[in-house]
Amino acid sequence: MTVRLELPAANPRGAVGFAYSPAFEALISLRCVVDPKRYPLHLPWSRRCRDLSSELRDEIHLLSFAFRTVVPGLFEVGLTGDFPTIEDELARLVEFDDDAALFELTLAFQDAVCGGPQQDPSVSHDPEFQRTILATARAQDPAVAEVLAAGFADPAGLRRRIADMLQAYWDEAFAEEWERIRPKLDAAVTTGARLLVTNGIAATLDHLVPEATWDADGHAVIVPKPWDRTVDVGARGGLSLVPSVYASSIMIESDDPWPTSIILPIPEVRAPEVPQASDREVADGLRALGDETRLQIARLVAEQPRSTKELADILSLSESAVSRHLKTLDRADIVTSERDGYFVLYRLRAERIGHLGGALRRTLGLPAGAPQATGRTPLEVKGPRPLLPV
Repeated sequence: MTVRLELPAANPRGAVGFAYSPAFEALISLRCVVDPKRYPLHLPWSRRCRDLSSELRDEIHLLSFAFRTVVPGLFEVGLTGDFPTIEDELARLVEFDDDAALFELTLAFQDAVCGGPQQDPSVSHDPEFQRTILATARAQDPAVAEVLAAGFADPAGLRRRIADMLQAYWDEAFAEEWERIRPKLDAAVTTGARLLVTNGIAATLDHLVPEATWDADGHAVIVPKPWDRTVDVGARGGLSLVPSVYASSIMIESDDPWPTSIILPIPEVRAPEVPQASDREVADGLRALGDETRLQIARLVAEQPRSTKELADILSLSESAVSRHLKTLDRADIVTSERDGYFVLYRLRAERIGHLGGALRRTLGLPAGAPQATGRTPLEVKGPRPLLPV
């Protein structure tokens, strides 16, 4: 089963764009706050959020019904223009349509109650719909049912409450985090846009959405999903690719009236840990020096150039044994050789040792030229609904 996003045949590339949203990113980051065990890649952020004020943490947990399992359409990327500010998005949230907002904010309870999400948001004001939603919510958490009951009576008040919670979370924690992750989103957008222009849609999908495939004959992006659906993207204004740091899996918005989009974890988050470029260099160098005899040879040729015969005499080894060790050191670029008449002299490549030390610091995440630890010095004592994971 798949979702098929059909692009205009005349200019499919022109129907693909890129966007991201501070409000959306803040909202889904809250999943790491309320369910840290489900999002182990973001445990550092979960730990940092332990320092949130107790009042804010309680409010986040109480309102988590709105984002814990699905993302309401009123947080869709693109509703407030391209690359909006958090202030723009929260202002729009407060002004959102009552019917659509209530419908979206009760999505988490609709599957059990209604046999699947309703398609007409006006059902939100139907008394029977409200009773069944509240009964389901009450069975899970009476406090959540109270929040929803107040929301049915005052939809704008519920939206303001959620907006106030997000604003407090932004001010207390996420504004600084946004400055850290926004360059990552910018980089993903820039890379994706460059691939789209130079290599086309297939290459863009391979890099950003490897789960998806490009049907060049049908001009369609095809994404595996638990159901079948075909969407005329051209008729709906185009397709947005939305990079995210906090999305844990590919999410798709394909329902009216929301912008058609694919939310995708950035490659840095999706890719497994891979060896750094310096890892092989470090491993080869340490492997070559990780033998007592070869370490002695390295020290001897660091003092002065020496021949195989001289090293064999000093170390009381056969020349063939010394030759084997020298070949290992030579393959790792630890030593270099030059002919001096009858003899071949070996000398240490001091610059390689320096590079090896720098590469080791990089692969361990240490600053360049990190000083050795010293003793302490005495001190003077003077803070189908949208965005379901594939």
